[in-house]
Amino acid sequence: MMGSGPGDPELLTVAAYKILSDPSVLVISDRLVSQEILDLIQGDYKIARKLPGCADKAQEEIYSWVKEGLDAGKHVIRLKIGDPFVFGRGGEEVIKFRSFGVEPNVIPGVSAAFSAPLLGSIPVTHRGVSNQVVMCTGYGRNGTSPDLIQFHKEQTIVFLMAVGRLRELCNNLVNLAGYPLRTPVAIVERAGCPDQRSIVGNMKNIADLAEDYDIKPPSTIIVGDVVNVLLQSDETFDETVGGLVTRMIPEVNT
Repeated sequence: MMGSGPGDPELLTVAAYKILSDPSVLVISDRLVSQEILDLIQGDYKIARKLPGCADKAQEEIYSWVKEGLDAGKHVIRLKIGDPFVFGRGGEEVIKFRSFGVEPNVIPGVSAAFSAPLLGSIPVTHRGVSNQVVMCTGYGRNGTSPDLIQFHKEQTIVFLMAVGRLRELCNNLVNLAGYPLRTPVAIVERAGCPDQRSIVGNMKNIADLAEDYDIKPPSTIIVGDVVNVLLQSDETFDETVGGLVTRMIPEVNT
């Protein structure tokens, strides 16, 4: 089992790169693994088409492919986006693979929870701004919404796999968790890939901005005042950036 990181091949671990370069491997990949990573695979690979509403069926397909490969004596690689054990069902899959009679080696990946904010010029902690970080997923078991952490001024929340229910998430954070409408929110889409994009807004307008710019998975959502620490329009820090951001330069002000 292997983590592919956020998408940039240069952010793969050396161990992961060596294994993907082996022409004898059979790679079973998540659909959100970047094409740049898939292009490094020298052996055969299959891509699981996990889409909303059919995730369980796709998961069973993954298990079937893995079992077939193992029965055929192949070196099977289960390739997952980010880190396998950070909201990646990695633990569940390890338990399933044990039922096949194998104990998988796990190669960690760079999790988007920390790399995506960094690549979007957002420090998840900053002295005097945020002294704690909470990682959350946008989807609980069976598609439910997970419980939310109550608002704390010096706290950063990083949401993975949540852009598909961004509007609902923001409404819940405001109405159930006490977040002010002015709370800064950023989204980093396809972190580390050539077409990476970032948008910056707040609880009130981020869902509209995401629709305007057609933001898609894989995307990482960052909530908290750290969003604006480095994304400022000038050195006086009296006017914050909003909208689509490229290399910390504002393209649209809202």
